[in-house]
Amino acid sequence: MRILFSGTPAYGHLLPLLPLERAAREAGHTTAFLTHESLGDSVAPAPVIPAGASLEETLGEFHRRTGANAAEDMSPATAGEFFGGTRVDLGADAAHEFGPDLVIAETADFLGPLAASHLGVPWASHGVGIALEAPLAEAMRAAAAARAAARGIEPAPPFATVDPWPDCLQRAGWEAPAGRIAVRPEAHEPGTGTAWEAPAFPGREHLPRVLVTLGTIVDDSRALTEIITSLTALDVNVVAVLPPSAADKTLPVSGPGVHVTGFVPMRLLLQGVDAVVCSGGAGTVLSVLGAGLPLVIWPLGLDKPLNAERCAALGAAEVIGGAGDAGKAVTRVLDEPSYRAAARSAAADIGAMTPAADVLRLLAARLG
Repeated sequence: MRILFSGTPAYGHLLPLLPLERAAREAGHTTAFLTHESLGDSVAPAPVIPAGASLEETLGEFHRRTGANAAEDMSPATAGEFFGGTRVDLGADAAHEFGPDLVIAETADFLGPLAASHLGVPWASHGVGIALEAPLAEAMRAAAAARAAARGIEPAPPFATVDPWPDCLQRAGWEAPAGRIAVRPEAHEPGTGTAWEAPAFPGREHLPRVLVTLGTIVDDSRALTEIITSLTALDVNVVAVLPPSAADKTLPVSGPGVHVTGFVPMRLLLQGVDAVVCSGGAGTVLSVLGAGLPLVIWPLGLDKPLNAERCAALGAAEVIGGAGDAGKAVTRVLDEPSYRAAARSAAADIGAMTPAADVLRLLAARLG
């Protein structure tokens, strides 16, 4: 079977698809990604079928059209027109000859479903985080449907929904949609040639290790520096991660207990870590809780405040309102065993979700 994975050209939207793509490739299927070529290294060895503009170009075009900033505004009007409108306008007519038998598209992607509807092949929706609220999801679908109609295409509904977000982190009152398949999320694996040697911290090996990351999108060196500074007063070792866009930058922090690195796959970064300070991105939250580790979350826009609220409600995280609060919050999550216990409980729930290889077999069975 030829399976086309489709997603917004951003790490947080594509990385959640990789476990299922890897399972498909290992099962002998032919796979590819429909996205912007700038993300080719992130989804390798699967090839990229180029489609649309980069994330930065799409954000710029959306701002030119509307004056709004889709990187900070999660209102239905803005998100709907950005994902279902501008991105489709810039990528719907991309030519490709992959000829898929199945399309699997992440929740905010409408290029894959548009291609599937045009080609008459089935497609499945793949979540990347907490379930979208109905007004937001409907605004995105409506904008995409209008673009499809303008091209003479009748949008087909997905035949299945694959969801990596565990039940324990869903909103109160949430109900699973019919036909939902809960796929086990996995921390991003290192690719071929990935080199990472965890820092040794000589003479400080006995101290707790704290990972600090604001994710792959937020590029705020000042905020990272303030967080690290608030932690240096503690008896901890700090590993701070710069986003991919800041790979060549340095931070004005140093010391025997501080190590700053560029992008490294999360599975490697979490080795030997005792707590994580982050901005609450979905991928980071799932990776950290999947490892049974407590969090300190400074939520920085979009879905992150809701992710932080759900982690706090679970008892696995402290939520802070500023970078300077990180030190005291880390002390609390390290000293109070309940945070780690809650994180380990979440890890057990995540571990009980369906492995990607089994999800692939379920999808194939539904296709008949």
